[in-house]
Amino acid sequence: MYGEAFWIYGFGIYSMTDRQLAGLLPAFNDTRHTLPSYLGNVTYEYPVFGLVFFAIATWLFPGQESQLQHLWLNFLLVLVFNLNLVLIAVLLRDKVYNVKWARMFFGAYYVYGLLMSAGGGKNEPLADCLMLMAIVLWKEGQAGKGMFALGLAVQSKIYPGVVFPLIFLESPISSVWFLISMLLTIIPFLFLGVNFDSLLSHFLNTASYSSYIVNPMYPGLFSSTPDLTTNPVGYYLWPPALIPLIIYVAFMLYTVRLYLPRRQDFRGKATLQKIRVLMPLYVYLLPGILLVYRWVMPWYLFWLGIVIFAFENDKQAIGYLKELTVVGLLYAYGVACNWWYFISGPLPDFMGHFTSGWETLVGLTLMGFLTAISYSAWKWTFERREQKAHLIREAQARGELVI
Repeated sequence: MYGEAFWIYGFGIYSMTDRQLAGLLPAFNDTRHTLPSYLGNVTYEYPVFGLVFFAIATWLFPGQESQLQHLWLNFLLVLVFNLNLVLIAVLLRDKVYNVKWARMFFGAYYVYGLLMSAGGGKNEPLADCLMLMAIVLWKEGQAGKGMFALGLAVQSKIYPGVVFPLIFLESPISSVWFLISMLLTIIPFLFLGVNFDSLLSHFLNTASYSSYIVNPMYPGLFSSTPDLTTNPVGYYLWPPALIPLIIYVAFMLYTVRLYLPRRQDFRGKATLQKIRVLMPLYVYLLPGILLVYRWVMPWYLFWLGIVIFAFENDKQAIGYLKELTVVGLLYAYGVACNWWYFISGPLPDFMGHFTSGWETLVGLTLMGFLTAISYSAWKWTFERREQKAHLIREAQARGELVI
């Protein structure tokens, strides 16, 4: 909808709510293209590069009333998702053959990326693609190009910004290229009157974004769980809301030692090098950000998964995957801890996004079945290759000639 609207209203859509815009575009004036009523004051909030991507896509395949346009957009996102798999394979290198955690991560991203592109039609695959490009370039010693790609990633979604300190510590001067790429957002903001108020209120975690709290791990539910039965919305005390935070803190205290540098790691190093030693700890603490925000949807849990490539140590990478798994379980457990609030509004509204009703379950089941088959075939291929390589190594160790 916003891609089509850009060619009519330009950057003026940043000052419109989705309902205002849908009212001006008859083909989109339905509940499928608008947010729930509790987000009625939210104007367009996605960064500029994400808007440009969908604008170009709809320019290549115009036609507001055509269902084929929806398939075209999902097709483009699936292509991007496949490129992401290639970039992940480039970063993993031989680990994808030899290390179990690498295969687990690849498989997890396969399922997540397929759901975001083919299933959801969201622009996470685009942000991930640019984020992965930035990490690949950084690993290859091209920090400037990596910072430029990272700037575009941040202008698709905000979360790739967590990679900025990693590249900055490697090459502070490369941040110039990050700022240059950010001109795509800075120029419309300074000279075209683009309004990023909704994005800022979302990022700064203000209640003006929405009276709802959809993050079941959010500690603020302890003292201010919204009472959606009152008008205006009231708030009440709910101590069980602190359980996810308590479990997370206990888990971190038990596991963080692996990421703490030793005293000798700091000896004889310059200030910048000493800060670099803390990089694994910084990455390990990142998922804790998800407990801070009022608004965290389920798929946000994998936003920080890609940062795993900052680890050089396999044990640290495995520990990071365990942490992401724990956070995901806490997200689900948090819903149970505050069940009466979530069933009173947030959960029914979330399920309302599946506009095909119970038929959605058929589609999800089919997608899950096909994903399981393709992943099983991929896993069998890799394990067969690994087993063959193991037999060859054993034969060579016995002094046999392998042809």
